Amino acid sequence: MSALAGILNFDRAPGECHALVWDGRLDNRAELISQLGNRVEQSSTDVDIVMASYLNWGIDFLPHLIGDFALSLWDQTTRTLILARDAFGTRPIYYRANPHGITWSSDLASLLDVEKLEIDREYVASYLNGAPDLERTAYKNIHSVRPGSALIIRDHRIEKHEFWRPHVKREVRYRSDSEYEEHFCDLFRDAVRCRLRSDGPVWAELSGGLDSSAIVCIADQIAGSSQIETVSYVYDNSRASDERRFIAAVEAQRGRAGHHFHEDDSVGRFVNLDVASIVRPNPTYRFTARHDWVRRQMQETGSSVLLSGIGGDNLLWSGAETSPELADLLVQLKLPSLHRAVKLWSRATRDSYAATLWRGAVLPCVKPSLPGTSALIDRDFAKQMQLQERKTQAIDAQGFKLPSARAQACLLASVVRAVASCYYLDRVATEYRFPFLHRPLVEFLLAVPIEQKLRPGENRSLQRRALRHVLPAAILRRQSKRCSTEALCRTLAANWREVEPLFKAPLVCEYGFVDPKAFADAARLIRHGLQNPGGELVGVLSVELWLRGLESNRASSLREVKLAS
Repeated sequence: MSALAGILNFDRAPGECHALVWDGRLDNRAELISQLGNRVEQSSTDVDIVMASYLNWGIDFLPHLIGDFALSLWDQTTRTLILARDAFGTRPIYYRANPHGITWSSDLASLLDVEKLEIDREYVASYLNGAPDLERTAYKNIHSVRPGSALIIRDHRIEKHEFWRPHVKREVRYRSDSEYEEHFCDLFRDAVRCRLRSDGPVWAELSGGLDSSAIVCIADQIAGSSQIETVSYVYDNSRASDERRFIAAVEAQRGRAGHHFHEDDSVGRFVNLDVASIVRPNPTYRFTARHDWVRRQMQETGSSVLLSGIGGDNLLWSGAETSPELADLLVQLKLPSLHRAVKLWSRATRDSYAATLWRGAVLPCVKPSLPGTSALIDRDFAKQMQLQERKTQAIDAQGFKLPSARAQACLLASVVRAVASCYYLDRVATEYRFPFLHRPLVEFLLAVPIEQKLRPGENRSLQRRALRHVLPAAILRRQSKRCSTEALCRTLAANWREVEPLFKAPLVCEYGFVDPKAFADAARLIRHGLQNPGGELVGVLSVELWLRGLESNRASSLREVKLAS
């Protein structure tokens, strides 16, 4: 990944006719070369093709670009600056604007001025509540370009231009299951193939789940297993977290073992962290030891690209108790079909007909499911920031009429928040690539009927059917997914002396973000291995680390000023 940075002074604009800085990978090169005619050639670079696209379509060139990218483009003829990110925000762009100009960078730290930093409390509130605002950062005067959007800077004005969002009304309807399966396979294979484009070896995370296993198995078919290195995170003492049985099934099929990182004693310990270097709240710091180890292993093979299965859960429906299809049928008043579907789901879930009808069909229509406000957040702070009201307003902002489409959009928004935050870049220079966030694949999966993805007794139905000749049988059959919760509980309790300082005189409470009693209660439970340290607590601890780093830097800056005077 290359650095993206620049400064535009409104009164002294650069003189070049056109200047493009491109950080990305263009996946639809062949299509664009065909459309652009004699403007480009087969040997043209991605940058050449992107610039030719702009010259051909103007600002409307952005929807034509498929791939992972962030860009800045200056057009002297119109004195216009464009800052843009791809649909899912896989590359960051931060910016700081004032009446005299705008400064932007892919590195948040480069925009910080310790003496003038002001915390954005609204961002902190949304972060602690599990849904960080994608246009804000932890600092009031520094913002982020939203995924699927561009900033158009012209005549001293900054305009926001959205060039991609989930299509509300598009539907894909085929006559048979096999047509859906074939289309999925074609798009998924393209998604993986595009992300294998690299100057060095490609690595892939292998958790033993359906998504990571599918990526590895398809990559093997495209490039050969000798060209793909896998890395898995395993646990010796936490059986509820360990996936080695499923990891082994994939390794056996591909005929080679992968790299295994034993994470029992490291997850959640925040080891090797210099708090002064922390520029924002970052939940991935609990995996610091893992990231450092993987980076070293990849460097030894000359690799900087790591494939990740993030997004599959959200787009292919993992772990749903019932299908939103039931609510769709109720909204559409297709009562005979609703009756048949409720019977099938009742039988599959071993729940009563009445309970299935109420929870699966009626309740989602009467009161759309919304996560509550975190119990750790200070109540006055939550009320001041209007956290619950914001969630209620946002749930159907895009006008989805069917409950299934609304639920799917919420799941997509969740994964976009995770990816667009680009947390991993704070620690490593590894280029993560996400095959399940290939835009044509996402658009297809959003448009297919929900009953293709979720059927009674079978979540991820489309994925399982389409990849039945690709994945090992053990992977195809598995219905559940393990996580690192048990290991995190054990590690925090076993290393309490190391963790305890984070709970003493906490700045998150001093700043009024977190309820002191709730935080102290959580500490007592963690110490004895009784607390489930889920995302809420991890979020609080990451804010605490960031605040301590901020205070440390402010104190250091103040000392330097005193010494200078």
